[in-house]
Amino acid sequence: MRNLHLKFGEIISNTFNFKTAKKFLFGNIVLIIIVLLSATGCKKNAVNPDKEFGEGRLTVECEKKCHISYGTAGNLTEVDIEATTGTYNFKYQRDYNLNLKVTPLVEPQKITINVYSRESKQIYHNSATKQANQIWVSTILVP
Repeated sequence: MRNLHLKFGEIISNTFNFKTAKKFLFGNIVLIIIVLLSATGCKKNAVNPDKEFGEGRLTVECEKKCHISYGTAGNLTEVDIEATTGTYNFKYQRDYNLNLKVTPLVEPQKITINVYSRESKQIYHNSATKQANQIWVSTILVP
């Protein structure tokens, strides 16, 4: 019987070199952590709400009396103006479809429509002469 005089701990330590095993495991763990951290990439920034939401402006100029409806299909705001320029602000989210209906209520008249984005940039301008009770319908995409 060989090695009878060796104790159990010595047999284990001779069979497995714990220092080498610890170095191997530690090296692999560090390598795995580095790979995981580099593979996850950078965190994307949250969407800036200031860029997604804004307040646009609509101006409608009528020579006589006009009826104006503006907003989204399910939520229209209606106003009447008389021989003046009406200025209306609307809150919107990016790529907003502004539905606009302008109806002259008396005799033919010239109507001018302007729409401005949240940066106060003019994105729509149109003028036309419309007959009384002729509805002028426009859908304007506000970026």
